[in-house]
Parts: sequence; C-alpha cells; structure tokens
Amino acid sequence: MDGVGVTLTDLAHAAASVDLDDVPGEVADRTVDVLVDTIGAAALGSGRPEVRALQRTFAVTAGAPARDGGATAVGAARGWPAAAAAFLNGCAVVADQLQDGHRLARGHPGAHTVPAALALGETLDVPLAEVAAAALAGYEVGVRVGRAMGGTPTGVHDIGTWGQVAVSATVARLLAPGDGAAMRRAIELSASAVLLTDAGTVFAGRTGSHAFLGASIQHGLTLGQAAVAGLVAEPGTIERHLLAVASPRAAAATPAGADWGTWEILAGYLKRHPTCAHLHGVNDAVAVLLADGGVPHDRVVAVEVAVFAGAAGFDAIADTELAARFSIPTSVAIALVTGRLDETVTTDATVRSATVRALAARVRVRHDPALDDGYPAGRPARVTVTLADGSARTAVVGRPAWDGDRLPPPGAVDAKARRLLTARFGPAGGQLVDLVRGGADPTAVGRALRGLADDAGQYTSTASSSV
Repeated sequence: MDGVGVTLTDLAHAAASVDLDDVPGEVADRTVDVLVDTIGAAALGSGRPEVRALQRTFAVTAGAPARDGGATAVGAARGWPAAAAAFLNGCAVVADQLQDGHRLARGHPGAHTVPAALALGETLDVPLAEVAAAALAGYEVGVRVGRAMGGTPTGVHDIGTWGQVAVSATVARLLAPGDGAAMRRAIELSASAVLLTDAGTVFAGRTGSHAFLGASIQHGLTLGQAAVAGLVAEPGTIERHLLAVASPRAAAATPAGADWGTWEILAGYLKRHPTCAHLHGVNDAVAVLLADGGVPHDRVVAVEVAVFAGAAGFDAIADTELAARFSIPTSVAIALVTGRLDETVTTDATVRSATVRALAARVRVRHDPALDDGYPAGRPARVTVTLADGSARTAVVGRPAWDGDRLPPPGAVDAKARRLLTARFGPAGGQLVDLVRGGADPTAVGRALRGLADDAGQYTSTASSSV
C-alpha cells in the first residue's frame, strides 16, 4: 500500500488517532448506527438453535461462569473471556444475513469490528465512545484494504480476509490509542495470516458459515493483541501475502490522506432484507412492485429477474430458510406471497410451503451483460412480473436502499434494532437501543443483555438485572 497516495504509516497513524469527538458529526452518527444495528442482528441471531448450541459447547471450556466482569455473549447471562464472546457474537451477527456491509470493499466491516470492540471494551471497562472509536478505526482500515483487494478469488469468501485485518486494527486502537507503530504492526501481522473461507459453504446457507465470521473476529483479535505486545511480521505483508493469496488481482489502495480524506463508513450499507447483499437490488425491486399497487401472487404466471453477473449465480430454489437468504427465486416468492421480506416470514415453513415453492419455480433469473457496468457502483436488477391476464409490471433498481448516500429514513435503524431485540427478548429488549444511544458504558449494556438472557435466573448478581 506504500507509494499509492497513502503510506501504510500514514494509514496506521490516522487509525490509531481516531477519536469520536473529533470526527464529523455524520461519521459519528453513522458509527453509532452500525453499533446499534450490529447489536440488533446479534440479538436475533443468538436465538437460533445452532448459535445456542455453540454457547453451550463453548461454556464447557470457558471456565467458571463469571457473574460480573468478563465480556457478554448476547443471549447468555454469564461472562466470557473476550475472545470467546467476540466469536459467539460474530456467529450470531451473521446468522440471519442482517449484518452491515460495504459494497465497494465487498465485505462486512462493522460485523467484524463491533463484536471485537464490545468484547474488549466491556472487559477493560472503557467508555462507549472508545468502543465506537475503535470500531470506526478498524472499519476504515479494513475497507481500505478490501478496496485494494478488489474482491476475492473464485470460491473464496471475503470473511476472514480484510475483515480480520479490520479487527486487528480495532484491537490496536483500543489497547494502544495514539500508537501508530502498534497499529502498523497490527495491520501487517493480521495481513500475514488471513483465513480463506469457502464461498460455497456460505452461499449454500450452511450453518458452518456462521463460524467463519466468529473465527475471523477471534483470529483478528488475537493477532491484534500480539501486535500490541510487540510481535512483528516481515514488512510488506499486504502486497506480498494478502493480495497474492486473497485477491483476484494486485490493486492499489484507495488514496487517502492522514486525515482519511474521506470516511469509508459513509459509503457502507445496512440491510433492509435478511438476504445476501447481492440480492438486495432484486429484493428492493420486488418491494417497489408491492408498494405500487401490490401484486396478486395467485395470478402470477412468470417472473423474470435480470441481474449483473455477480448475482446471476443465486438462481437455485431453496429448501431451507438459510438457503433462501441466498436464493433469488425463493426470496422473490416469499415477498410476493407474504407481501414482505423480513425475519418473520423467512422461515422453513414459509420456504417449504407449496405456494412459495410453486411461485419460486416460475421465477427465471438471467444475467444481463448490460447491467454489469452497474456493479460495484450499485447492485442493478430489473424484475418483471407477468400476470394471468397478460399484463406485466416492471421495477428497476440501481443502488439498493440503505446503501451509501441512500440513507435509511430517520428512525429506521433504531426501529430495525428494536424489532430484532424485541423478537428475541420481548419488550424489554428494545430498551437496549436507548442505552446505546444514550452512551451507556459497555459494562452497563452487557449487564442489561445478561439480564435478558434465557439463563439469567441461574445467576444472582448485577449481571442478572433487567433493563
């Protein structure tokens, strides 16, 4: 990355010095949005059977349950070592495909940095502003590395690559604020030991993919701590190793001055739909059709979906709710049949219903080369629904909503997080949003989450108090 408009030293010093009080207001606001959104996604995901099973398994080796102290894994009343909590929360964040992302970097920065920052911040008992600053620093570093990569090789998912580097940068900012040398060590050490995760496992909707994000966070956290302790990699790991093994091409980093020049978090996205982001142009187009007079699903004879090359492969009809999150035909059918596409209808029962499966079979996905130039600037899609009377309705979307400057409407991020927290923990869960927006320290947020946990009654301490 040296010599392409920003040296790695400049980048490291800028990241090490991030302070939420000194950044533009819109950057601070977006950072808290990502924090709130990630907590909401983790809350919903923590209720999934496979994530609860992970917590039970990890508890066997996590030592005696800590009533106070340690870090919080959403959904559990006990305290955990920071690395274990970060792993478990990372698995939960990604489980329902509701995590944040960055289209131009092709990955999920906040989903990596927030669980790490919260786990370490709670363990160290630092203010929430420090947690947010660390998550932002890691976000900015990770996205710049991701944009330098320009994607991943065929068959390799982005999780475990630049997102892991983002975590290590988050750790360095939290443990060694202002120390540019420690930050550079963290970036280079993490870039020297990235994970290469299987895209096939992710896109097939296999539960093992949850662990990819958790492992990436845990690995990045460990390497970040090692770098702060003084361990070093041979300089040049980004170009020599990361770009060589995890990128389809060698590419220059996005130019940025020591003051960042631009803030990448402003170009990130949050998810409206519980699906892979490549589907969001399609999902938005269907939402437009539903909002514009509706679509009588029982009169639909055909649906043609035209997409860019990167989305064309998501054309299989799903058999499970996880696979449906990576299926254009099934997600389109769910939305047309139920009138919406959210976590309440993305269920095995809906996916396997005769009505949804029959409609999914009438969805044709095709690659339109004319749309290829629209990615990664957007995720272009054109959806045409043909009815039994021969009439047709079409909607076209370029860049999905909630992406970059297509901001969520006022209050929408909090409403999403409250909905997810309430679905998991009942009405008291929604109050977590107020705690975070109010700047409550991470230990207070952790205590509140522990008090809402399924096993909270097993503990008699401040950690079991409700919101």
